[in-house]
Amino acid sequence: MKSSHLLAGLSMAACLICPALAHGETAAEAFARGNTLMTKGEFQEALQAFSAAARVERNNQQYMQQFMLVRRVVILRDSLGQERDPRRWQAVAQSLRSFYIGRRLYREALSLDEQIHARLNTTSSAAQLAQTQLAMGQPADAEKVLASLGPKNGTAATQSLLGIALARQGRVDEARNVAGKVAPPQEAGPATLYSLARMHAVVGNHGQALGMLTRCFEAVAPSRLDGFKSHARQSPDFASLASTDGFAKVLKTQSKVAESKCSGGSSCAGCPMRGKCPSSQGK
Repeated sequence: MKSSHLLAGLSMAACLICPALAHGETAAEAFARGNTLMTKGEFQEALQAFSAAARVERNNQQYMQQFMLVRRVVILRDSLGQERDPRRWQAVAQSLRSFYIGRRLYREALSLDEQIHARLNTTSSAAQLAQTQLAMGQPADAEKVLASLGPKNGTAATQSLLGIALARQGRVDEARNVAGKVAPPQEAGPATLYSLARMHAVVGNHGQALGMLTRCFEAVAPSRLDGFKSHARQSPDFASLASTDGFAKVLKTQSKVAESKCSGGSSCAGCPMRGKCPSSQGK
């Protein structure tokens, strides 16, 4: 099925299920209302708003794509509480988490990360939970989660997060001690490199911080690069570097990663629209 036919079909479906616009509300206003509702965690109400916007402006692909995406998220949220297969539950949970983190819906992500860690209790689940706790301004909680791993189960990523958690509590000397013992893996991914950069920045290792941040930007997919750079600009961990020429230079770094032509990441894995968008049909 061609994408144009798919969008046309979905447009017809939207007409059937969506409510009318509120009195005097334009499609753009309905779309903005949907975004506001989503930040509050009111996904069903947000879906109705996006549906209304898509119905009025059927040729607006942004409205239709947002409607489709949030509709998929609502379905995943509903299915999560009913899923009994552990592997499927984890897959759904991680897809939702990717959406929440990408939209900076940290309150939703925190609740989900707590559930994931309670079920899995792994180094990876601890790192995810700690990352969200730091984003929520809860460094003491993040420290507790990371410390529970013990030295044998720690990784460069978790130790970096621990250093950040300690520094944010004013325990910079302890954070420096942690930083001095963390060696970046040879094949570290962008998330680990980013955490390392943040840790070195908060303890004053500015040269290492800029080096890790450069490697991070080079290793991240092009479609995700702006998100990483935006986060770096706003992160309190880079506050001491934000006004320097070195930081400005690093922010010009380009990705060296080849990416699929789909419109997103290097693969469909983890995307809430996996199997639903035209490009993924038949994969």
